[in-house]
Amino acid sequence: MAILLLLLTLSFPGTGLATPGEIDPSDPSAGDFLDLDLSDYYRIAGDAYRDENYNLAIRYYLASLTRNIDNEIAIYNVACCYALMGNVELASLYLQRAVIAGYHDISFMREDHDFDSVRDDPLFVGTMQHISAALAEAPDYAGDRYLFHAEAAFRCLLRFPEGYDPQLEYPLVVGLHGYGDSPENFIRIWEYFDGPDFIYACPRGPYPYTENNVTAFSWFKPYDDEYDIRELDLLSTEYVISLVDDLRERHLISDVFLFGFSQGCALTWMTGLTHPEEFRGLIGFGGRLDTTFVSPSGWGDVSGLHAFVANGTMDQAVSVEAGLETVEILEDLGIETVFSSWEGVHMVNRPVLLQAQEWMESLR
Repeated sequence: MAILLLLLTLSFPGTGLATPGEIDPSDPSAGDFLDLDLSDYYRIAGDAYRDENYNLAIRYYLASLTRNIDNEIAIYNVACCYALMGNVELASLYLQRAVIAGYHDISFMREDHDFDSVRDDPLFVGTMQHISAALAEAPDYAGDRYLFHAEAAFRCLLRFPEGYDPQLEYPLVVGLHGYGDSPENFIRIWEYFDGPDFIYACPRGPYPYTENNVTAFSWFKPYDDEYDIRELDLLSTEYVISLVDDLRERHLISDVFLFGFSQGCALTWMTGLTHPEEFRGLIGFGGRLDTTFVSPSGWGDVSGLHAFVANGTMDQAVSVEAGLETVEILEDLGIETVFSSWEGVHMVNRPVLLQAQEWMESLR
């Protein structure tokens, strides 16, 4: 509540923005609004939306938008809340604002049941006609779209064991972060290992996006029904192999292990199965094996591959059953597999990570 009150005191009525005349440059607290952490507001708004507490949802959506005015999903959800409250004027206004911010899924707008109560209102009908006409103009300006493949340079962070000697061979562990994470965060897992004697490499997902004014990364391109995105997912396996090949040229590498969490776990299984000759072992935390890609036609010899599967028993993102199904698939392929779990949620559990470290050491 204190944060919301501070926001209100810094706002000019009707605009949500502080006016230059209200700002005192000599006041040390003039920029205090920059220190506000509104990361939880979007989550609270979503919970209130699902609980049909639309007034509360609007409050928190709008508060979160003060720090990220380009969040078209939040603006769209505000429009939905107003529609569900029967306020056609504000539903129409915020729907147009969502489109301006970048929300262009006109077919979903037409089918979204949140707008059922206002859909036949002349004002809303006019709003939809205006939006439809505006979005229909885009192809004339943009032309035809297609996707092409090209090489690019990407950032990777490295940690080296204590006393690292570039003249000696070391194992390599490639860490693949989860959806919305970054190598800057995932490299911190290095501190969870017990005296690691390997090189730890953390590349970033190749597809950046912005959420709550923070740049995050994904290993797979966001879904787009205009393209066969699933076919493009396999490009990320080549991305990982390119990193491994590059690190082999730069450092003396012995065994290579691939270690992924969540979405990075899915990529771990995909990469390991399509390029088994590159790895001694695969480690997957909090993820599943996508059976879409389990096809013998794309494999090499997987008989020498080893796998460590780990899932939390209270994980709401990926169930422990999904981990057990992964074990069954891998073992059916002839891959020697170890499974471990913990009583916890979607995370990299440190005690189980240490088990994985001991497992890696046993294979060398």
